[in-house]
Amino acid sequence: MKKITLAALVIGAFATSAQAQSNVTIYGVVDLGLAKTTNGTTVERENHASRLGFKGSEELGNGLQAIFNLESEILADTGMQKGNLFDRQSWVGLKGSFGTVYMGRTKDLIDGAQGRVEPFGADGVVGKVNEVMMRGGVGASRVANAITYNSPSFQGFVVSAQAVLSEVKGADTGYAGLVTYDNGPVSLHAGYQRAVQATVTPAEPKLWTVGGGYKFGDAKVTAAYSKGDTDVAATGEFKSYLVGLSYAIGGGEAKAVYGKQKQSNNKVNDLDTVKEFGLGYDYSLSKRTAVYGYAGRERVKSLTSYQVGITHKF
Repeated sequence: MKKITLAALVIGAFATSAQAQSNVTIYGVVDLGLAKTTNGTTVERENHASRLGFKGSEELGNGLQAIFNLESEILADTGMQKGNLFDRQSWVGLKGSFGTVYMGRTKDLIDGAQGRVEPFGADGVVGKVNEVMMRGGVGASRVANAITYNSPSFQGFVVSAQAVLSEVKGADTGYAGLVTYDNGPVSLHAGYQRAVQATVTPAEPKLWTVGGGYKFGDAKVTAAYSKGDTDVAATGEFKSYLVGLSYAIGGGEAKAVYGKQKQSNNKVNDLDTVKEFGLGYDYSLSKRTAVYGYAGRERVKSLTSYQVGITHKF
């Protein structure tokens, strides 16, 4: 009995010591609603993608930390997993006075900047469409085999860089750079990207983007512009912009956004121009739970969509 008690004390002391130096957080979002379009289709559709994630850090000493993030997307209406197990995030890295560097699958650096200016956070009926529109035929939501660096903040300025390995012999590595500025009511960003080549091809798709926002009182106005060059004659170039407004009112937040895209090589049936408009309102029931209602005019098909739902974060 004494040996067992001693072993239990040793194990308990070791676990307490390990917990004091490292931590793991389980987090997630469960979101589901109903969306209906003018063609009569009614479907279950989320605002924010439902997900389950694990993130953590370990103190290594001298201000250095080991960090990781694993995140899986879930289809809340069926409970099924979407894509690969950790398709949203799967990376490990280091954090210190030099900034943060990590390797693996993560958010595309330039695409991630859309959440700074898109009032719907690039989610919901209209936000998801704007997300694709502002990619300019070049960008993507996630990138695999990436090495990403974020600098410390220098009086509001943060410099980020990302390299995406193609893992195809003879195909070029992709790279991107992004500069952000946040100071009081002002937020700005500018970035450039040359997309990774998945196959051996002479095409070098490129994307430029700038954006910013200004907050005054309960309101925030935002705007962004992007230009994508696919370097493919049949597809051509894309020029896109959006303007947005968010306003805190009545225990929630009202949102409005307008976006437009012009494609150089798509004149058939006036498909060279896409225009979109959206309105919405999020009402917070608590810090973790909100209900929402959105309406938007979508893409080339000119469909009006309505969406209501509930989201819970944990």
